[in-house]
Amino acid sequence: MESLGRKLKHFKRKTVLVTGAAGFIGSHLTRRLLEEGAEVHVLLKKGSNQFRIQDILGNLNICYGDLRDHESIYSCIKNSRPQIVFHLAVTRDVRRDLELINPVIDINIKGTINLLRGIYEEKINIECFVNTGSSEEYGDGIAPFKEEQREKPVSPYSAGKVAVTYFCQMIYKTMGIPIVSLRPFLTYGPAQDTDMFIPSLIQYCIEGKDFPMTEGDQTREFNYVDDVVEAYLLAARCPDAIGKIINVGNGLEYKIKDIAKNIVLKMGNPIRLLIGALPKRPGEAKHFFSDNRKARKILGWSPKIDLDEGLKRTINWYKAFFSNNLRGHK
Repeated sequence: MESLGRKLKHFKRKTVLVTGAAGFIGSHLTRRLLEEGAEVHVLLKKGSNQFRIQDILGNLNICYGDLRDHESIYSCIKNSRPQIVFHLAVTRDVRRDLELINPVIDINIKGTINLLRGIYEEKINIECFVNTGSSEEYGDGIAPFKEEQREKPVSPYSAGKVAVTYFCQMIYKTMGIPIVSLRPFLTYGPAQDTDMFIPSLIQYCIEGKDFPMTEGDQTREFNYVDDVVEAYLLAARCPDAIGKIINVGNGLEYKIKDIAKNIVLKMGNPIRLLIGALPKRPGEAKHFFSDNRKARKILGWSPKIDLDEGLKRTINWYKAFFSNNLRGHK
């Protein structure tokens, strides 16, 4: 792998557009790009919650727009003229609910196409468009998940992500836009929404409330957000990644209940785990973890933050966050 100095040189003064910059992974990526000296443009939807990037808004070039609106997206592309695009904006809801089909089509599918149309119509000679896929595309398939296996989506969200992946491959092949699709596996870390498993459990521990969960015998892998961000940066500067689908995951599976017990122990056993209180979701996979050989070979990527260190960092962030919020309301 190349030295940090050479990677810094690659992004220094590069014009970069990030969609989803106010989201979990997007906010961490945006901060990292600023650290590396990039000229960072972000696409934000008016009225969206920007708490994750509030302190760095002054360092960003902000385009206000909506992925569903081709004109606003075209204007953003025309004004920013990015050399690199990191596309992370999405409607994220993995419920098995047919009411989600239209939002998924309008935002996730048509929104991505609007971005790519803007690049194509404005004749932007970009170096790389990094599309964010999802490990959810594999659904209840057989783990470890390999990029070449048939996707088996189990929700409108995962089906939409499969569609976007295939549209991106088609557009790369027919129009020549250099696209790579990353499929991040379960990611955790500071500033994640508390409707997700790890931050939800941490919040329950802080508030002293017993935590209802499934039997927890299903296995998952967990990736610290800084490692995932590193994969994005490597993908954007790797010519061999263009046109490919690449898993971003450490491939280490853990039982959900073991992760839960680990977190509660690290926080001093303040609550009880109500194991088996909740049913599993329809179509939920028993085993869910990645084959990451392509990421290692093509990107030269490997995770650096192990689970123990990642959980410590995450727990400490949420303790400080909730403590500060309590003080602010006194």
